Amino acid sequence: MAPLLFAGIDFGTTYSGWAYSFKHEFDIDPTKVATKSWYGDQLVSLKAPTCVLIEPDGDTFSAFGYDAESKYNSLVEAGEHDKWFFFRRFKMKLYNTDIKRDMDIEDETGKTLNAKLVFTAAIRFLKDDILKVIEDRIKGNMTPDEVSWVLTVPAIWDDKAKQFMREAAESAGISSVKLTIALEPEAAAIYCRFLAAERSDNEDSLSTFKPGSKVVVVDAGGGTVDIAVQEVAENGSMKNIYKASGGDWGGAKVDEAFVKFLEYILGKESIDEFKRSNMEDYLYMIRDFEVKKRNVDPLKGDKPVVFRISATLPKLVKKIKGKKIPEVIIDSLFGSTVSVQGDKLKVDMSVVTFLFKTQVDGIVQHVSSLIEQSMIGDIEAIVLVGGFSKCPLLQQAIKLKFVCHKVIVPNDPDLAVLKGAVIFGHKPELINQRVSKYTYGIEASTPFIDNVHREAYKVIDEGGAVRCINCFDKHITAGQSLIFGEAQVEQYYLTTASSQTILPFPIFYTLDPNPTYTTAEGCHLAGTLNVAIGGSGLGREVEVRMIYGGTEIEVEATEVATGNVKRMKIDFLS
Repeated sequence: MAPLLFAGIDFGTTYSGWAYSFKHEFDIDPTKVATKSWYGDQLVSLKAPTCVLIEPDGDTFSAFGYDAESKYNSLVEAGEHDKWFFFRRFKMKLYNTDIKRDMDIEDETGKTLNAKLVFTAAIRFLKDDILKVIEDRIKGNMTPDEVSWVLTVPAIWDDKAKQFMREAAESAGISSVKLTIALEPEAAAIYCRFLAAERSDNEDSLSTFKPGSKVVVVDAGGGTVDIAVQEVAENGSMKNIYKASGGDWGGAKVDEAFVKFLEYILGKESIDEFKRSNMEDYLYMIRDFEVKKRNVDPLKGDKPVVFRISATLPKLVKKIKGKKIPEVIIDSLFGSTVSVQGDKLKVDMSVVTFLFKTQVDGIVQHVSSLIEQSMIGDIEAIVLVGGFSKCPLLQQAIKLKFVCHKVIVPNDPDLAVLKGAVIFGHKPELINQRVSKYTYGIEASTPFIDNVHREAYKVIDEGGAVRCINCFDKHITAGQSLIFGEAQVEQYYLTTASSQTILPFPIFYTLDPNPTYTTAEGCHLAGTLNVAIGGSGLGREVEVRMIYGGTEIEVEATEVATGNVKRMKIDFLS
């Protein structure tokens, strides 16, 4: 059944949200995408904090977002929180780590729980929440088969992390055949293709860019900063021309720097105790900083930036340090740049900008190195999206460094990924080319070559041929452009034993563009495709090819004699 509606879920490090649009709405205006306003205390936001509260049994979901924060704060105040599980900003647990299906992650107090359970709970809540809104809108006249889903993930995540998210979504009740994984900077670029974006002195839109124009899309979120280099294709779609890159330079790192700054001037034990005994006030203080950091603008003057601190913090510091906060600050290295009056912490602009320095410098330097690479060609524009891109400090740093480039920031940069995901669901062909991060191939035996192959890998097969085992037979090369739905090279493999009834194809991947052996460091087994093969004797053939299906690789094996086909998606998780 053809989908009538596409729903997007942007699962962020700091904030998450959902959006949707009906097919008939998309046909009229692709940018008409419905989102939700989330309410917490006196706050209204277009995304909810990525927080999950699990009951003491370690299995029962309790709350998500602002509700999870509020309920956990109540538990803290009542002294009943120790056995509950409260997770926030846990998405980064999937970045740059060895992911396994049964891995555990720590909650805010160090207690561990199965990671898949936590991710599944968050996705299920977002899925159920969007379905409830849709059912209320159309009065229940839609079946699940008429909804297709798009889940966004960072482009710099490895294949294990992407597969982990897909499986968590499936556990949350989203059918695999109805689920598309979208890469965050690609989704943002798609949105910007349809929408004019404001610039300081005039308006630019990616929709006006001619075929061949190249842009760098910087998706600066809470955890990761995803950077994609894209080119406008002849048909108006976007194609990636360089492998995704980036790092953990997101806005959450600035929040961490702020906490470390508070620890430095007030004492780590004071902040730890404050967090333990006054979680609600602590979260409010961090949220106040998150809001302020998006407006820190040295160009508007050098006045100190004022942050609110809890009224309970001075009492706590006095109890632990034996001094009042002003005395503690004066005794620190920041005595001349930081002051406190009541619940207001006044911090010199120079100190505040320093909190941003590591993250902003990391982004600027990485974009600079990309643009300088001659293989990419001339870059016409830099597009800034994601919640952190709202920060004037980041915008200024990019504009000062790249004065010869257009710098485009859409009006709602923090929603660009989410709305772009919905548009991508309607028209996945808008991204028709990606660049492979890995080299993929099959472990095979090949004719042995003296003085080339390792003697230790020399074997003699049943037919008397001298062969080399453990060879990496390459199908896709790291850095290679892959067209959606197109098969890569077709390779033929032969039985080496006359009684063989199964021909196994161990599939490996590596960052090395030219691996020789599957035993080399950095080569990883992704899975094995076992193909049943009829008849007997040597030389029975199986044709194998890899097909790029969007964000995932599918392996297809065909028994030549019968035409029987077997397929598998590469399994990166153990």
